[in-house]
Formats: sequence, structure tokens, C-alpha cells
Amino acid sequence: MENQRFLGFDPGGRRFGVAVSDPGGLIARPVKTLIVTGRDDALRQVMELIVEYEPVGIVIGKPLGLAGGSSEMSKEVDKFADKLRKLCSIPIFLEDERLSSRQAEAVLHAHGKKIKGNKAKIDRISAAIILQSFLDRRGLHSGDQS
Repeated sequence: MENQRFLGFDPGGRRFGVAVSDPGGLIARPVKTLIVTGRDDALRQVMELIVEYEPVGIVIGKPLGLAGGSSEMSKEVDKFADKLRKLCSIPIFLEDERLSSRQAEAVLHAHGKKIKGNKAKIDRISAAIILQSFLDRRGLHSGDQS
């Protein structure tokens, strides 16, 4: 079977949630939360994960406003994605991440886990939600072509 693994990221100022798909590109799972000191450090750590997981694509959550407009953070994500595109040759996709952190908090709450003090866990679950959203849409579109 051909590798269809994707890496997903929920970027933030100090933390990047990380998720990875199965080799078939169907199911996302949270992996870790990167602690970053700036954009260059984030790029270095993301490149290390690209080498480790050998994904066919990268999915980065883009924080749009509730009305769909861009925000200061979404502009930072655009800059980060542009720099990453210059460092690697695999496709990079930006995925709307509106409400992914709220969904992650709901997942923790449903499993009886405390939300307070679990920001790193929320970040990686958010990354998995973002990646799964991308994978689901991708699967729907590829199904239309058969």
C-alpha cells in the first residue's frame, strides 16, 4: 500500500499541537505538543517531524474569525506556511480551524478530564480534529472521482 500519511498542526504562539494520520490517510490521532520559542524554532521542530514521519502532505490549522475573515494569527500562519513551503517539497494545506479547541475541550470533558491545566493536550487533540476534518473532506472528494 502506498503511503498516504499526513501530519497535522494546530499552531499557536508558544505551542504547536501535532497529529498524524495512519499510513492510509484515513484516521488522525494526536501525537504531541511542541513547545516553541518562535517561528524559526517551530520550523526546525516541524522539519524534524517531517523527516521522522515522512508524510505526503502537511495540514496546518488556520484560525479564521467566526465570520470567516482573517485574523492577526491567520496572517502569522500564512507566513509560517510560506516559509515551510520553501523548506520542503511536500504539499502544505491550510485548514479552517474555527472551534477546534472548543471541540477538543468537549472531548476532554466527555471523558471526565479536567480542561484547566490541559492546554498541551487540548492543542494536540485540536490538531487531530483539524487533520481529521481535512482527511474526511479529502476522502469525500476522492470518492467523487471513482
